[in-house]
Amino acid sequence: MLNQRANLIKIFTIATLFTACNDASFSGDAPVRTASLKKALDSEPETAPSTTPPPAGPVETNENPLPPAETVELPTPVPPVASIPPVTATSDTITVEETFTQQGLNGSADIAIVIDDSGSMKEEQTNLSTKLNDLVVALKDSNWQIGVVTTSPKVVNGADSCEITMIRSTDTDREKKFIAAVTPGVAGSGNEEGIRQAVNALKCSETPWVRKDSTVAVLIVSDEDNCSADGKDCPNSPAKTEQYLIDYIEKTLKREVGKTAGFYGIFAPVGEKCDTAGSVGTQYQRLVEYKAGMEMNYGNICDQSYKGTLERISNNIAKLLSSQFTLKKYPDQGTVMVTGVKSSGDMIAPSDYSVLGNVITFKSGSEPALGSEITLNYKVTTVITH
Repeated sequence: MLNQRANLIKIFTIATLFTACNDASFSGDAPVRTASLKKALDSEPETAPSTTPPPAGPVETNENPLPPAETVELPTPVPPVASIPPVTATSDTITVEETFTQQGLNGSADIAIVIDDSGSMKEEQTNLSTKLNDLVVALKDSNWQIGVVTTSPKVVNGADSCEITMIRSTDTDREKKFIAAVTPGVAGSGNEEGIRQAVNALKCSETPWVRKDSTVAVLIVSDEDNCSADGKDCPNSPAKTEQYLIDYIEKTLKREVGKTAGFYGIFAPVGEKCDTAGSVGTQYQRLVEYKAGMEMNYGNICDQSYKGTLERISNNIAKLLSSQFTLKKYPDQGTVMVTGVKSSGDMIAPSDYSVLGNVITFKSGSEPALGSEITLNYKVTTVITH
């Protein structure tokens, strides 16, 4: 029964296929094409499929090719620096004690005197000539020397020449020399150049005389002002004002006015009566008051006698000599202590003195008493590096 059904199914399938073939239309060359296709397929070798078609023409090259990569040289490795041991410092402080005796008004004083030699100065020169002892009365214990020039410059080959007369404390004929030096006559220039000549006297290259560590004093004696009247008659000169002399003292000679140098004068003071003077000493007034403190460093050229003026000037110069003491070492700031008695009888106080470097300076009126002994204690610190 089953076999019969299977046979019926086969017969039905064959019949169906046959009917479909009859309905299909075929061209006459169908069998030929079929055979050719089969032959081509059988004879063509198998090739791997290409996903990218070959280019149709020549391959284009880039006109601006990238530059070749630069070669970078790496820095040579630096070996590590050996560690430097730290610098250490230690300090050593010592206490120093020194003793000084106030032996009087001693020291070295170099005094330049400029004397007017114009036609109106005959009586004034004579007045001064006998007064050497008054000028040095307070300097008797010091090593002083005096250089005298006139207010008339001496020019040789276009340059100022120093014509100076020297009088020293060691001269046996010092009074005679002084008289001759300050009475040079009255045939000099009517244009008195006291400032210019003061500098010429101090720097005198022909006869050097100013000592390295001396106290310097300048005394100008004239009945007219510098360059006749406050510089009027020498407007183009570097010495037309008192500043020319101040600069030479402070910058060239390295002195400190009021401590190691001073300016003094006998002239016609501002505001004082002086009938015989040719002009008021305007510049000279400013000069003698420069850093003078409360000291009166001048007198009137019209005075009948210069004795009192010269004694006052002598005392003021002497104060510069007796007020300073040089220490052996450089003390630490603020450590100097002084034990002693002032000339007034009072004990010396810290406010009575100042210290600059290794030099102690007492204020005017606070100097140690004559013949007294003063003791200085101070500290000195030395730094040592290891």
